[in-house]
Amino acid sequence: MSRLVAATILIAAAIGPASAGLEDDVALKAATCWTTQAAMRGIKLAVDLDVGFDDRGGVETVTIAGFVPETETGRALAQDLAAALKACGPYAVEGRRQMSLRVNWPL
Repeated sequence: MSRLVAATILIAAAIGPASAGLEDDVALKAATCWTTQAAMRGIKLAVDLDVGFDDRGGVETVTIAGFVPETETGRALAQDLAAALKACGPYAVEGRRQMSLRVNWPL
């Protein structure tokens, strides 16, 4: 549980202050479903995601727009994050149908 709370706080910090509140809320909620954080110690990762939502805030589509490092490990972690984002919905997106997220690790 403490790892989950720490990971949630760290993801919020990684998103950065320039992001809008809705993006922060979505990323924080997705972090509660992302189960690979403990395995990421010492890894630097940046993931850009394009997310499409339905009318209820459920995730319809998640496209990985990019990730660094461009390695198999980076790809696997980006896919894990995308799966967590999809599994953890619905989100309170206030009617938005599209959103771009950037998540940086370490958090």
